[in-house]
Amino acid sequence: MLPLKIYAWIGVMVSLPPCTRQSCTQGTPKECLDAEFAPGSNLAGEGFDITKLERKGAFVIDMNQWKLKDKTCTLCSNPYLENKKQKLPVSVVDWRSKASCTMQITSKLHRSSESLVTSSSSSVDNNWQANLDIQKGNKAASMMLAGTHSKLAEYSMGKTKNDKFSFTSQGTSCTFYSLRVSDFPKLSNEFRRAVRGLPKTYSPEYKARFYKLIDNFGTHYITKVRLGGSAHSVTSIRQCQASLQGLSTEEVQMCLEAEASATVKATMKSVMKHCKKDTEKMEFKTSFSGLFNDRFTEIKGGQTTEPDLLFSADKNPAAYKEWLNTLPLNPDIVSYSLNSLHELLQVDHPAQKNLRSAISHYILERGLWRNCSEPCRAGVKSDSRDPCVCQCHNDPAVNQECCPTRKGMARVIITVERGSGLWGDYITATDGYVKVFFNNVLFHRTRVIYNNNNPHWGSVVDLGTQDLSAGQRVRFEVWDQDNNWDDDLLGECDRVLSGGRQAGCLRPAPRPNVLQVEGGMCAESEWSVVHHLQTLPDAAESEESLRVPPRTPDPQGPVVRDGRVCDPSRVNRKPESKCGAAAVRLLLS
Repeated sequence: MLPLKIYAWIGVMVSLPPCTRQSCTQGTPKECLDAEFAPGSNLAGEGFDITKLERKGAFVIDMNQWKLKDKTCTLCSNPYLENKKQKLPVSVVDWRSKASCTMQITSKLHRSSESLVTSSSSSVDNNWQANLDIQKGNKAASMMLAGTHSKLAEYSMGKTKNDKFSFTSQGTSCTFYSLRVSDFPKLSNEFRRAVRGLPKTYSPEYKARFYKLIDNFGTHYITKVRLGGSAHSVTSIRQCQASLQGLSTEEVQMCLEAEASATVKATMKSVMKHCKKDTEKMEFKTSFSGLFNDRFTEIKGGQTTEPDLLFSADKNPAAYKEWLNTLPLNPDIVSYSLNSLHELLQVDHPAQKNLRSAISHYILERGLWRNCSEPCRAGVKSDSRDPCVCQCHNDPAVNQECCPTRKGMARVIITVERGSGLWGDYITATDGYVKVFFNNVLFHRTRVIYNNNNPHWGSVVDLGTQDLSAGQRVRFEVWDQDNNWDDDLLGECDRVLSGGRQAGCLRPAPRPNVLQVEGGMCAESEWSVVHHLQTLPDAAESEESLRVPPRTPDPQGPVVRDGRVCDPSRVNRKPESKCGAAAVRLLLS
């Protein structure tokens, strides 16, 4: 019967204004001995690391002591557990049964991991920086401190290192109790011993001793809590994957919010209708939470076996209600206030000032700068809400997030890096340059580097946005300049554009064996070619080697003799004339 009664309370809570009840009295020694602790009453007073947003599991306040001097205690009636009388630790005050459950999903969109990490400390109700020496001056807006080493930060930053991601968060919470720690709480014996063991000075020599205490107990302790349960999910949206499905990140966020709302029985009929149309046009006919299922989920309080609780409406419709029913008996912290550990010590305590300095240094050392100085690979930084976000404008091939509007579209960038072992002249070194053809049209010609068999061109060729599915080709020709009209082609290769990053070159071959053939000169002309070019937004790596055989000679063109190519038109020329080709190395990125 108990779960049914609990859920009846929930029904009242979501339909009426929150009510606050304080029904605590002083119990007799026998009543206190027989009574259980109020659910979650020991969750305040625990150590907390603000850089990890993590409870340490070590208590700085003694939350097991309940006896007052006269062996009595504070007993409170719990309306969610049939008004059962339960006792409180002596360090706990202001216990309330405070109901606040809303059938509503909170949803936010973050376009960078920095934005997500910055928002992750929103469950802290007070200014956790108070009385610490961590003023960051003019750079305050560029530094992140809270949550920089949290699991959520690791998750999101790991994503954005490899691709363009946005993150959407959905969450809901339900609170039943609130309480706070008294102004003069009883410290735990373990924390007292740790403080007594601190050196009398804080210096580089003793820094590790102070950091050991921080590692055990954290930077802060929890002073005030709201208890109940919360479910929070952060979904990674690969921006260009969504774009190729014809979806914006805003649409994905909206539809995930609608699906989560269905779990908590909130209605978003117009949105659901729009999202249903979107799923019908997607390549995979599935729910948004099924298609975008790379999620970081935290469920606090209660008991459930459903890992994807917020999106369980279709898979397990009863899961959310069942979880709600378990919250009054098994609450966890929904939101909290923090004080620095050094504030537990008296102002005149010899370790107070040193511990304050150590905690401040620890937090600053683990802070992260919002590094938005890197130039955009595509687009410009024009988002006033997030200076780390790059946006594209006035380009029909890509959307505002710099993603292709349809499959096959990519920006193609080629870099003609360098050559090695060129051989174009007999007396002097090669006067080399490279021609780049796109769809059989000359698109770019590098500068000529004179008298150098190992030139470095470093020439960037931006083909702009192209359709890779159309089988478009790029051809590279390496030339030795003479008089422009009689320049010598040293080698060439063709490449069909495809997605990814492809590295390659015309591999150096042995220096040509020069033969005297009917008074002319000729050279070997077989080439080994590896290409390197880059298409955006894809970042896949691939390498491929191509063998380019000698071109088939026409009757008046070059002929093959003894495995070598000779050009009859050059017969009877002076010995300094040349033919064929030497080895060329091209790196195209």
